[in-house]
Amino acid sequence: MNLVLWGKGSSAAVPFSTLVALLALWFGVSVPLTFIGAYFGFRKRILEHPVRTNQIPRQIPEQSLYTQPVPGIVMGGVLPFGCIFIQLFFILNSLWSSQVGSLHTQLYLTLSLSHY
Repeated sequence: MNLVLWGKGSSAAVPFSTLVALLALWFGVSVPLTFIGAYFGFRKRILEHPVRTNQIPRQIPEQSLYTQPVPGIVMGGVLPFGCIFIQLFFILNSLWSSQVGSLHTQLYLTLSLSHY
């Protein structure tokens, strides 16, 4: 994208020197710190568990509905996305339809209901 912006002569293009400086910072700071951290991490002694595990087998209780993967995905991703999508749909639809009155009403209802 930056190449296209350079080709068009846009002022939004990031200068080449800035890109080189970011690359130098990455190779000069981040990469060495990664290897130094790995070196010290492998030199540390192995952590031991603070308690011993019991050898008596125990029955694992059944998981409830909301701890299953599919309901967790629905509650964690689809529901928030759906709420945001519907709100944006109504707000942008009222903007594009020149219905300024309904835009203020929609924003007020969203703000007042978000506190509950």
